[in-house]
Amino acid sequence: MIQRLLFLVMLFPFCLFAQQTKVSGKVTDGLTGEPLPFVKVRFYDSKIGTMTDTSGYYEIESYYATDSLQFYFSGYITQTVEVQLDAAQTINIVMPTLTTEVGEVFVRPPDEFPSTTLHKKVVKNKPINNKEKLSSYEYELYNKIQFDLNNIGDKFTERSVVKRLDLVMEYLDSADNGKSYLPVILSEALSDYYFKNNPKRKKEVMQATHITGIENIQLNQFMGDMYVDINVYDNYINMFNKAFVSPIADFARSYYKFYLEDSTFIDNQWCYKLTFTPKRTGDMTFEGELWIHDTTYAVKQVKGNISPWANINYIQDMYFEQNFEMVQNEVWMMTTENIIADFKLTKNTDLYGFYARKQSSRRDFKINNFRPDSFYKSDNTVEVADSATMRSDAYWSAHRHMPLTFQEDGIGVMMDSLNNTPFFKRLKTFTYLLTTGYFQINKIEIGNIYNAISFNPVEGFRSGIALRTSNNFSRRIEFGGKLYYGVKDDRFKYGGSIRYNITPKKRGMLTGYYNYDIEQIGASPSASTVGSTFGTVFRTGPLDKLTFVQKTGLNLEKDIKKDVILFGGFEWKEYVPLGLANYVRVNTTSGSIDTISKITSSEITARFRWAKDEEFISGAFDRTSIKSRYPILSVQGIFGVKGLFGSNYEYQKLEISLDHSTPIGVLGNIRYGINGGKIFGTAAYPFLKVHEGNQSYFLYKNTFNMLNFFEFISDQYVGAYLENHWQGLFFDRIPLVKKLKWRLVTTARATYGSIDPRHSQEMILPTFTKKFGDTPYVEFSAGIENILKLIRVDVFYRASHQIPGSSPWGIRARWEIYL
Repeated sequence: MIQRLLFLVMLFPFCLFAQQTKVSGKVTDGLTGEPLPFVKVRFYDSKIGTMTDTSGYYEIESYYATDSLQFYFSGYITQTVEVQLDAAQTINIVMPTLTTEVGEVFVRPPDEFPSTTLHKKVVKNKPINNKEKLSSYEYELYNKIQFDLNNIGDKFTERSVVKRLDLVMEYLDSADNGKSYLPVILSEALSDYYFKNNPKRKKEVMQATHITGIENIQLNQFMGDMYVDINVYDNYINMFNKAFVSPIADFARSYYKFYLEDSTFIDNQWCYKLTFTPKRTGDMTFEGELWIHDTTYAVKQVKGNISPWANINYIQDMYFEQNFEMVQNEVWMMTTENIIADFKLTKNTDLYGFYARKQSSRRDFKINNFRPDSFYKSDNTVEVADSATMRSDAYWSAHRHMPLTFQEDGIGVMMDSLNNTPFFKRLKTFTYLLTTGYFQINKIEIGNIYNAISFNPVEGFRSGIALRTSNNFSRRIEFGGKLYYGVKDDRFKYGGSIRYNITPKKRGMLTGYYNYDIEQIGASPSASTVGSTFGTVFRTGPLDKLTFVQKTGLNLEKDIKKDVILFGGFEWKEYVPLGLANYVRVNTTSGSIDTISKITSSEITARFRWAKDEEFISGAFDRTSIKSRYPILSVQGIFGVKGLFGSNYEYQKLEISLDHSTPIGVLGNIRYGINGGKIFGTAAYPFLKVHEGNQSYFLYKNTFNMLNFFEFISDQYVGAYLENHWQGLFFDRIPLVKKLKWRLVTTARATYGSIDPRHSQEMILPTFTKKFGDTPYVEFSAGIENILKLIRVDVFYRASHQIPGSSPWGIRARWEIYL
């Protein structure tokens, strides 16, 4: 809410500034009082002007008004008067006659370079030339996005498997550098885009879309302007999770050197060429050229490449070009755009990379065409028409803004040929195995290789197998099961699940499951399971507080409109303690201590999740969030029902959390969040808030990495975290070190809670559990990420509740793919 208010406060003066200024009046002779025709009238320090008519009347209207109006006529003293901006007004002028006396003339050099003067005018007129000044605008958008396999040399064409594929040889093409590339994926989308101001509303309706060369993934929603819009008028241009300084940012002259190099007509409009280069290495900048219209100081064309030292992995180069046209008097809109990115593991590699190309065209502009707010209400950020994926070849030939090349037109035929070759089949299978842990055999998938073998104190060595149906079996329903065996406890663990997408168009995932296995209560939801092979190797302490869990449940996750996800479910679970996690309570009759062999709970869960404009990359059953630009709010209620299926406890949990990740310009990206909860009723401590800990060297982003399991237990609590990824802000300025492309990351995390003594009546807290007292638990860390493009290493400091005899310092590491 605070962010929205700040946004509105900042937006208000901006909207006022971008209104038109209208001035009219009459110009008369100072001696005779007669009207003066053909007097030059212009806004001071601009080229926006007009002339009085034969009756001395003038009228001038412009977005580009300055605060003064100047009147000039030979033989008269030039008059300059103040103008009220963003308003209509009448100003009558009397022109005195001129008596000329020529005095001494001095010629001095200009106070600043012409390039600086021009750039200042561009920046000054940004709010006026930015398309978002308008009350509303609409256009038809055509996007073509293509991926090409590159770094193809002579060895590729000499391979026997390629020689047998004559079709592939036909589709090889050559880049400007003489190297060959092979188009493999093509996406086309045709949509209608709508925008309005006050308040801001956006809507995009995709009328036609298709993807050739890829299957089993839904990407249509990312092919429109909502996700690939680069606005050069913004101070920062966000790409690849990095914030680049725009060459016409308000503060661009602190980052760029500008040179005025040329001037010429472009589309019958006189323009100046302004080249720009970075002032220093290490900054996230571009180098290229701007063509600036000489009257409105709008960007007519911009071309740029990312700076060669930009701290981005796998992207060796990126070029973009945008062209603008005055589609209506004093209204500039981007009409065409080209973006090319070169992806490779490293610059000097024989491994294949690929080009990502985006070409877009906009036409049929409608400016300030009023539509009611109800028009912009939509269940999706990008609406996809029912017939969008079923357009004929004839439709595409008639409606696409630019024709396809021979190679683009034949990608589908070529990929069908490639998919039938053993080499490409093996490559797809291996990639799927690494990313999911499952090996696909027609309609069945066998796994999970990441849980195949592990060790813990209860089971000793543990091994097993998991099975699930593949998309070849069904894209609506999935059956899964697992079977594991522990050598030490001589016991089988098993489970099964069913997932059914009841509403594929608007995701509604119904899940039923049964699980009979060992768990670690108090571990992060994203942590490795007890049976994880990876978790076995990197533990910092023994898993001596395990729980044998038998549970079954049924839940439904349903997308509501475009911003809301609802979750409802029922779960029955039975806990049996293992190791040190014994369950005991005081016998109220005898005062003795009774041991509890197991505890049971039946829970009903309801969760509301709001994430404005959040989108996902979706498969048939799983999906990955692309994150929202806005804070994500989650409210959850969990209700334990005593007596239902043998449940022992009656309690209610209320939890609320807010998370947000956002770029902050040259300072990188910040991620922060707050959470809190309260538990009503009474319950055994495993069903209360067991603050998440970590007993491994693997770093988890959503937990306390220096906290042991079961160290703190609460029935009311609050917490917060702050994580800043500084990108290359510091290390990119250190000689030699900057070649490593390391990036600094800092975190702070805190939590505080308390527990009511009433819960001890149900179960005594274990001796290894602490109380917060008056001090929250706090830990800090500083680390380096992007080591070898895969590794992050943090040094943690436990600032409070330190354990005597144990160091408050610790090292944690994780691996992930960094861009």
